[in-house]
Amino acid sequence: MSAIFGMENKDIIMTAAVIIGPILSVQIQKTLEQFRDKKQNRLHIFRTLMSTRSQRLHRDHVQALNMIDIEFYGRKIPLIKTKYQTNKEQAVTHAWKSYNDHLNKGKEYPDINIWVSKSDDLFTELLYTISQAMNYDFDKVQLQRDCYRPVAHGDLETTQANILKGLEDILKGKTSLPMTITNIPFNDTSAATEQMQQDSYDINTSNT
Repeated sequence: MSAIFGMENKDIIMTAAVIIGPILSVQIQKTLEQFRDKKQNRLHIFRTLMSTRSQRLHRDHVQALNMIDIEFYGRKIPLIKTKYQTNKEQAVTHAWKSYNDHLNKGKEYPDINIWVSKSDDLFTELLYTISQAMNYDFDKVQLQRDCYRPVAHGDLETTQANILKGLEDILKGKTSLPMTITNIPFNDTSAATEQMQQDSYDINTSNT
C-alpha cells in the first residue's frame, strides 16, 4: 500500500477521522439546536396568536405578529448571499404582509365594520398558513369559528376604534364636536327686574 508521510492509507483515514470527527459533531449539534430553536420560536408565535386571536390589541399578540418576518425569513445561502424560503415559509410571510398592509389602512375605510370583517379574513388566512408550515391539520373554517370571543371584547375593540377615529377627525378638522344645550343658566338680574315689573303692575291694578 502506498504511504504518505510514512503513513499508510488506513492510518491517514484514522487520523483524519479523529481530527474531523469532533468538528463535524459540533457542527451537526449546532445545526440541530438551531433547527430546534427555530421550531420552538415558530411554535411560540403560533400558540400566542391562537390564544390571543380574540384579543388582537393584546401586547403579546402584537409582539408575535412582529416576529413573523424573522422566524419565517428562511435561510441565507452564504456563497451567493441570497435568501431561500420554502413554499410554506413564503406563504406565511406573504399572508403577513397582506394582513399588515390592511391593518395600516383602517383610516381609509368609511365603515369600520367593513375593515374589521376583512381583518378577520386576512388574519384567518395568516393563521392557516402558519398552521400549514407547522404541519398542523387545521382548516380555515375551524380557525375562524372555534374561538371563544366574548361579545364584550368585540364591542370594546370596535368602540375603541370608533373613538380613536372620531378624535382624529375632530383634531384634523374633518368634523366638529357635537354639542347639546340641556340647561340655560338662570339670570338673577333679569328675574329681579321681571319681578319688580310684576309687583308694579299688581299695585297699579289694585289702586285702579
